[in-house]
Amino acid sequence: MTKPWLEPEAIAQVQLILDSYRHWFGEDLIARDETPETQADILFEAPMVVFSHGTQTDPIYNYGSRLGLKLWERTWEELLAMPSRESAEPNEKVQTERNQLLASSRDYGFKTGFSGVRVTKNGKRVRIEDVKLWDLLDKDGNYGGQAAVYSKWTFLD
Repeated sequence: MTKPWLEPEAIAQVQLILDSYRHWFGEDLIARDETPETQADILFEAPMVVFSHGTQTDPIYNYGSRLGLKLWERTWEELLAMPSRESAEPNEKVQTERNQLLASSRDYGFKTGFSGVRVTKNGKRVRIEDVKLWDLLDKDGNYGGQAAVYSKWTFLD
């Protein structure tokens, strides 16, 4: 079985996620005393949902932890082809609120403690809670997308 989260580009994405988390929150999301490959495996298997998306006009997911993939009923390949807006319900009010949240994070670099409703591949509605959202910054401070982590959710359907 192949482990796409251990491919070089995924390992680099994990390092960006972890470095940026440390930058914004002053602590580590996971222990950082292992190799980047081991850190990628640890984050993928962690008991929390972690996602990130890129900088496209309509941002596409570029990372998802195992728990996140399971929760959203997606494969790694499906997630990495999915615009992040598709995780929210496709109505104008929900999309506007989501876009405002992402913009708010861009204004400050991060946002904490928010909740919202997201939708699985099979249309189940899930309320995610106590979410941390942060901007991804490379070593030169260039914007590289956004990431989110949460451990609490409730199925609404």
